[in-house]
Amino acid sequence: MFAREVDESAAIAEALNHVVMVQVDCEKGEGPEIAKKYGVSGYPTFVVVNADGEITDSTIGYGGDEAWAAFAKASAEDRRTIEAKTAAYETEPTAALARSLANRASTAYDFKGAVGYFQTAREMDPANAAEYSESILTNMYYGSRGGAFSLDEVEAEVKAAFHAAEASIEDKLQLASMMTGMATGADQADRAAPYLTEALAASAGTEDAGLLKQRAGLAIEAALIIDKDPQKALELKRASMPEGWQESTGRLNAFAWWCFENEVNFEEALSLALKGIEIADSDGDRANVLDTAAELCNALGNCDEAVEHIRRAMEIQPENEYFKGQLARFEKALEEKKSG
Repeated sequence: MFAREVDESAAIAEALNHVVMVQVDCEKGEGPEIAKKYGVSGYPTFVVVNADGEITDSTIGYGGDEAWAAFAKASAEDRRTIEAKTAAYETEPTAALARSLANRASTAYDFKGAVGYFQTAREMDPANAAEYSESILTNMYYGSRGGAFSLDEVEAEVKAAFHAAEASIEDKLQLASMMTGMATGADQADRAAPYLTEALAASAGTEDAGLLKQRAGLAIEAALIIDKDPQKALELKRASMPEGWQESTGRLNAFAWWCFENEVNFEEALSLALKGIEIADSDGDRANVLDTAAELCNALGNCDEAVEHIRRAMEIQPENEYFKGQLARFEKALEEKKSG
C-alpha cells in the first residue's frame, strides 16, 4: 500500500522532504544481513538511521499516509539515537520520546515494552489518546500470542476503547472480534459475550458491505458463545462462505478446520478436506489439508487414517517439526485404541 500511495499522497510527498528513502529487500542479496543488523523481524519495517548508521527511530507496519508522514516528521525533528532517547526519557520523559521508544520496542517485537511506552504517551498527550489506544491494542493482540498480557489486561483496554464516546460501529465490531479471539484462546469465551451482544446491536441495520461482513463473522461467534448452538453457527458459517468456495483448497481447508475447532459436522468436514487434498495446486496447500484431515479422522476415532494422512503430509515436508509432533500424537492414539 505504501508503494502505491507514495506517488499519490500529498502528506507522504511533504514528509519525504525530511528523509531519504532507501528500499531494501530483506530476503535477497545483502538484505538478510541488513535485517539482522537493524533488528527487522516483520514487513514493512521503516528504520531511520543517522550518517553513522545508528538507529534514531523505527516503526513496523504502514498505518496510512497521515500516520506515516507524522512518523517521518517526528523522526526528522529528533535525530538522537535510540540509546540517547532512552537516557533522556529516564531523566525527563515526554510523550514524543515515549512514542518513539514504543515504536522501536514494537519493531523489536517487545510488545510489553511498547505497551508501557504507549500508555505513558497516552497519559501525557490525552489529545491523541485514541491513536495511542489503537497502538496499545495492536501490540497487546500480538503480544498475547506469546503470553505477554493476561486476558484481564487486554479486556481493560478493550472495554475502555469499546465504550469511548468516539467509538464507531466499525470500532465496536473490531474490538468485539479481538476480545472474542483473546477470550476463546484463554478458554474463557463467555467473557466476550457482552461485547458481541453490543456490537451486533450497534451494527443492526447497517448496509455497509464491509461492516456486514464483519457482522456476519461475529454472528457466528455469538451462536457459539451466547446461544450455545453449534448447529446454528454451522448454518451461519456456511452462509458466510463466498461463492465457489467448494472449489478452493484454502477455503475448503478453512471450513473443515473451523468444524474441527468447534466440534461440529466432522464427517462432512472430512469429505471437504479430502476434496481439498485432491484439487490442491501446491504441495504446501496439500500438506496443510492433510493435517486437517488427520485431525478430523482422529476425532472420529479413525486413528489409522489419521496416521496415514499425517504421514503423507510428512512426505511433502519431512522436516516440519509440527507434523512430526502430530505423527507421534496420532500413533499414540492408534496404539491406545489397539490396546483397548
